[in-house]
Amino acid sequence: ADSLPVMMPYLVRDRRYIFVNRTLADWLERPRKAILGKTMPEVIGDEAYAYRRPMIEAAFKGEQQWFIADYNHPSRGKLTAQTQYIPQLGEDGEAVGVIVVVQDVTEQRATEVALRESEERFRRIADSAPAMMWVTRLDRTRDFVNDAYAEFAGLPREEARVLDWRTRIHPDDGERLVAESVAGEASLKPFTLEARYLRHDGEWRWLRSVSQPRFGADGELSGFIGVATDITVAKEAELSLKQQVAERTAELDQTQEQLRQAQKMEALGQLTGGIAHDFN
Repeated sequence: ADSLPVMMPYLVRDRRYIFVNRTLADWLERPRKAILGKTMPEVIGDEAYAYRRPMIEAAFKGEQQWFIADYNHPSRGKLTAQTQYIPQLGEDGEAVGVIVVVQDVTEQRATEVALRESEERFRRIADSAPAMMWVTRLDRTRDFVNDAYAEFAGLPREEARVLDWRTRIHPDDGERLVAESVAGEASLKPFTLEARYLRHDGEWRWLRSVSQPRFGADGELSGFIGVATDITVAKEAELSLKQQVAERTAELDQTQEQLRQAQKMEALGQLTGGIAHDFN
């Protein structure tokens, strides 16, 4: 037990420690003789024992317990410990003692809290953005969509998150967009897509999306982050301008063709006139 990286005390029915491994004694910064024979409240304090009391009582009834709780260490301040109570049953089936396995998870919990706070900040920022934002996994399911995304879909956030966006693509854009999306994801670089999507009110809107890969702590691809903006007004103006250019080009081509035909007719007339003069 002294060679294990986890803390292991043993408690009997009156909640006294009759065994403590070196790892626990070092963690508590006390010699073992200052712990052995003492009760839980005497060792960890009344407040900490009050929180753990329901679990230790359940353990002495034969039920295994597992929990995570804070502990106010005398010199190190607030620490977080993961604890398991394992009943040791006697021949009559009653618990005669409890083996306790404790692991300090303070750093792990701090990392989890920091990550959760970071995710909450991201959600607040994303929800305040006027653009649609989402986070996907490798299987293309959404882990997160912001308020603007749910509003465009006209669905509650959770329903919008699991919505198959391919059902909202304009039929004329679907095949092209899926092909471009697959190619963009395969490139492992940021990529841009433009297509028409059906908004919740039944109107087709042009969206420009920019997606980029996201990687896990191990450096492996874990999915994509996307942002989309409504470019309908600009896109319609662009298409209108292209149409006007195409029409003007067609008119110009027609005019030039008419001019060429006129020039040919004029040249033919001059040639015919010259021939007639020669005959005369």
